[in-house]
Amino acid sequence: MHRMNQRRRGAGWQQWGCGMNTDDSRIIARFQRLTTELLAQKRLGQWHPELVDELYRTSLELEQRGLKKSPEYRNAMSRVYQQARWLAECSRLGGAGIDQAPAGDQADEVIE
Repeated sequence: MHRMNQRRRGAGWQQWGCGMNTDDSRIIARFQRLTTELLAQKRLGQWHPELVDELYRTSLELEQRGLKKSPEYRNAMSRVYQQARWLAECSRLGGAGIDQAPAGDQADEVIE
């Protein structure tokens, strides 16, 4: 019998071909948002060390849960550079700093 159910030890997700649990999706979305913000801030020359710390802690959590090998993580990360470029350009055109740009609303949505 072919078993499609894979459960990773400590990962908290099951692969049935229908995605992952909400907590894992939120962690991936948070990592995507933080990475996007950091890249946009670097493009604008105004990154913040506390953002790097939060990004590092979130990265460790992803690693502990085994999510860095998931297709959802790969999909999220493939969008990061495009979003960061767009966000930095919007900030430049609007004359606003990165903290005033609409960064997190879309990036924190749960990936399904």
